[in-house]
Amino acid sequence: MTDNKKFFIKTADGSSTLFSQEYGEAMHSDSGAYEEALLKHIYPSKILESSHDSLNVLDIGFGLGYNILALVSEAKNRNLKKNINIISLEKERELLPFMEEIFFNDYRDEIYFFIKQAYSQGFIKEDGFSIKILFGDGRESLDKIKGISFDAIFQDPYSPSKNPEMWSLHYFKRLFTLLDDTGILTTYSSALHVRRAMLEAGFIIGKGPSVGKKREGTLAGKNPLFEPLSQVEIEEIFSSSKSEVYLDPDFTFSRESILEDRRERVRLRRI
Repeated sequence: MTDNKKFFIKTADGSSTLFSQEYGEAMHSDSGAYEEALLKHIYPSKILESSHDSLNVLDIGFGLGYNILALVSEAKNRNLKKNINIISLEKERELLPFMEEIFFNDYRDEIYFFIKQAYSQGFIKEDGFSIKILFGDGRESLDKIKGISFDAIFQDPYSPSKNPEMWSLHYFKRLFTLLDDTGILTTYSSALHVRRAMLEAGFIIGKGPSVGKKREGTLAGKNPLFEPLSQVEIEEIFSSSKSEVYLDPDFTFSRESILEDRRERVRLRRI
């Protein structure tokens, strides 16, 4: 199925992803969309190994729902006897027709049925998990989240250069307040300005796994629950002009103004 802005791409693990003409890129790696959810987010977040009785997860960039599908599927595979409460942020509301064309031809189809319901209705609660989807500008959605501490945050919007409003220093400062002391934030990006924004926001950071053709990702937390970057690696980040962060202090800057502001600061630093 296609519309004038998006079309399916088949990935190497048999799952499909969407290419967005608005952002000029696909939602997932062509090495495997579902595989990416598992290897970039679920496993490195260690969410299913948490000692907490109930788990809270913030999924940023619902997309086709693969992060949630991989999380719930793995929990059921492990017979995990815990409630998983998922809040997912998504800008777009027109993805359901695409989701209706996705089948895995195994046990995941039953779980995906509930995920499609959540996307359609905004909320569902089933045995062992609940899903709430906040639609609209992700920055505004973050302000609607009160009184919750997350055991894992999957930072999975479109890339920083295409979706800078979801990668600014001020954005990561907000995520820092939402992450539990024992939680881990996962993302596919290893861009220097993203890593610097995380560091300036207060996170300890380390290297995430590489998946397919994509380079290593980044892990972030309030405590070293993974191997952190060395002091030399951190100094290299700050010394590079490429580490100039995106700024969006009141969460109202446009995509273009965020990009232009950073370009100018990089230019001045290189003079």
